[in-house]
Amino acid sequence: MKNQIWIVAVMAAVAGFVLVPDAGHAAATVQAGSPGAGGHSGGPGEAGAEEGRVWFHGPGAGDRAEAGEASASQCSFEADRFRLPEEARVLVAVEGTGGSSCRVSAFEKVEGVWVRRLETPGALGANGMSNDRWEGDKTTPIGVFRMNTPFGQKEALEGFPSNYIRVGGSHVWTQDTNRLVEDSSRKGEHVGSAGYAGYYDYVIDAGYNPQGILNRGSALFLHCTGQNGAYTSGCVAIPTDQMITVMKLYGTYGDGACYMAQAPEGTFDQIYEAYGVNQGLSPEGNFGSRQTDAGYKK
Repeated sequence: MKNQIWIVAVMAAVAGFVLVPDAGHAAATVQAGSPGAGGHSGGPGEAGAEEGRVWFHGPGAGDRAEAGEASASQCSFEADRFRLPEEARVLVAVEGTGGSSCRVSAFEKVEGVWVRRLETPGALGANGMSNDRWEGDKTTPIGVFRMNTPFGQKEALEGFPSNYIRVGGSHVWTQDTNRLVEDSSRKGEHVGSAGYAGYYDYVIDAGYNPQGILNRGSALFLHCTGQNGAYTSGCVAIPTDQMITVMKLYGTYGDGACYMAQAPEGTFDQIYEAYGVNQGLSPEGNFGSRQTDAGYKK
């Protein structure tokens, strides 16, 4: 019996760490027996950074769980460096990682601090990212924009925005005004049609080209991945469960509080102060060889 107890004790000592996942498929390594090593579960988790370390809080977790230098996140930006309006409470950051691939993070501002709520792989336009976007070029625009118009083909879930619109056959995202209308005779995307099922289950407009400037692009959304997870026509697509999380964050604060920042990985220093420039289009600038190497458009 004593030998059995000794063996169990040794095994417990050897198992010196656990992996604690957050809602965005990232994980932080925690010492067994350190604060926060137990009681974690799936769902949105707090995140922060301190002295080069990353930590996550899951719902119901007690103390802070700290990771070593091997951070769970590989983000190339600092959320608190974006110049946003005072009312900003949600930030969705999209990092192009090569071709039509990207990494999407969502943050919530809590007591003046940006707290990570999710991180997930996503898909960009088939031709990557561009700060000179034109209608039909299949690129995702670079810049910082104010999100708007939550809608979808599926019914609203608990916690969704009060102004969420369940779209049907008569709804069109117009090409000339870059707005959602209920008038099937208008020219644009018939967002409630069967062809968008799965993709447009839940959608939020990214906020690019808010003035509807002719030929500069329209209907550029954050939406669900759907059946084709490899690329889009210029939108950003993420898994449905992550899209629901973003929609609920939007629902918490409403219109005017949610923003989207999009750039190739490693070039965010050029867009930290880009909100509102060029009439809501992309900022001027040279996004460098990394942009070209990744297959993005200048």
